Amino acid sequence: RKPTWWDAGADAMWRERHRRCDASRCLHPEGREQAEGEGPWGLLLCSSCAAEGTHRRCSVLADSTDTWECNTCAGVGTGKRQTAACHWAGARQGLAAG
Repeated sequence: RKPTWWDAGADAMWRERHRRCDASRCLHPEGREQAEGEGPWGLLLCSSCAAEGTHRRCSVLADSTDTWECNTCAGVGTGKRQTAACHWAGARQGLAAG
C-alpha cells in the first residue's frame, strides 16, 4: 500500500532515470545533459543512491569502470575514490569511484 502523500507524479518521478552529469566541472563538449552508453562519455549513476551521475571522463574513470559512488554515499575522504595514475590525477572533479 502506498503512503497517503503518494500521487501519480511521485510514481513518474521514481521511474525516471537520472540523466545528467553532476561532476563539479562537466567536461562534455555538449553539456551535462549529454551522454553515450559506453566510453568516456558514458553516464554512471551512483551505485548506492542513483541520485547523482557522472561521465567517466569528468571523474577521471577508466572507460571500463562500471560502478561509481557519489561523495554523499562514499563519504569524502573515505578512501573509496579511485586513484588515477595519470596526468588527470590533479584534475579530479570531486566525485568518488567504487
